[in-house]
Amino acid sequence: MKPSKPVLLSLSLILLFSCNSSNNDYAYNEKVTSIFLSEMKQIDETDSVFRDTLKVYAKGFGDSILLSTKAENLINNSKMDLANIADLKPGKEAVKFNKGVIAYLTAINDYGKTAQEMLQVKTIDEKKKLHDQLMLKYEKLDTYPDRLLEIQKAYLNEVGLQPK
Repeated sequence: MKPSKPVLLSLSLILLFSCNSSNNDYAYNEKVTSIFLSEMKQIDETDSVFRDTLKVYAKGFGDSILLSTKAENLINNSKMDLANIADLKPGKEAVKFNKGVIAYLTAINDYGKTAQEMLQVKTIDEKKKLHDQLMLKYEKLDTYPDRLLEIQKAYLNEVGLQPK
């Protein structure tokens, strides 16, 4: 997921917004944006490793450990971040943004589980089938950042958060 520079710049600028509404909206946005950016970076890094079919189909122990660790970290981090978001109390204006980020993190977790499953199968045909599914899952994940940015902009506008 190679997010465009404007998307990353916009998300970074949103982190710098001043608060014209309640501190709760500002704090919520800061926390969720931080989680989102961290997960986006991790899924991009993980996918770049799983795209390397030489590593995926290698029989070497080192590659197997690397891939397994990447998948496990993705699952654990997305699970932890989902729990962190569940603890937040978004305002009614943030519900759509909140649901979008939860859907994104859930899809990342699913990607990790598929990667893990792929690493455990024995036949090349099964591995190829799961690798193809993994690539399709990433294509779907790659559509989230732009959509979530638009939802976030609408939310911020609604609660009166303005750029400095």
